[in-house]
Amino acid sequence: MKAYKIFFLTLFALNLFSENGRLDRDPNDYRYTSFGLYAFNGEDSGLEGKLSLALPGPLYLVAEAKADGVDVDAEEYDKFSKALRIGAHVGIGDILNSVSVSDVSLKIENFMDIFLELGIKATDIENKTTFSESDSQANVIAGLRFGDSNGWEGKIYVDFSKETEVAQQECPPNLVCTAFETAQVTYVLDDETDQKFGFVATYNVSKRGALVIESSTSKVTDSVFKIGYQLNF
Repeated sequence: MKAYKIFFLTLFALNLFSENGRLDRDPNDYRYTSFGLYAFNGEDSGLEGKLSLALPGPLYLVAEAKADGVDVDAEEYDKFSKALRIGAHVGIGDILNSVSVSDVSLKIENFMDIFLELGIKATDIENKTTFSESDSQANVIAGLRFGDSNGWEGKIYVDFSKETEVAQQECPPNLVCTAFETAQVTYVLDDETDQKFGFVATYNVSKRGALVIESSTSKVTDSVFKIGYQLNF
């Protein structure tokens, strides 16, 4: 219930700060072709680049790359993640207006987009000595996009994917391990699919540029705060 309250309060706040027609766009004319650069802070600070390309119809393509670090027992590891997803979006008005009840057709404006992205995410982790491992897993993101494309926009999403972690190898029960064996680091793919819940606030400064602020929580990793600038096309 708390999440629903936050969503509706956010939607109300964005409507208060909407700037009708400032950029000569329809309020729901959201940009699906863009390129953004972001700095973020989670387990460690890092950088991210994101490219989105609109395809024919409701489809679009998303490519992401980010670099940050992981600390395990005072040892630093570089973490590189890449993702490629294909997405589809549809206005909520288009969905509801396609449903008729007792021969009564609805006429609801597209004040919100629903989107779904499916793809794959690859992760590479390495240190300055001999440790270097890679892994790939499915990546699914679903969410809502709302607000005014002439000013403030909001986006709420859920990111489903397995999270890759570095963990120190443990000695099996009832066995005696040497100090060298227990000091080894093992590359671990978490067995449970992670669920990241995120919120993105975007202010369209001009027709070609936007300021982006994002916050997300995770079941596996630390919460992440992100800020950056996005070029719209």
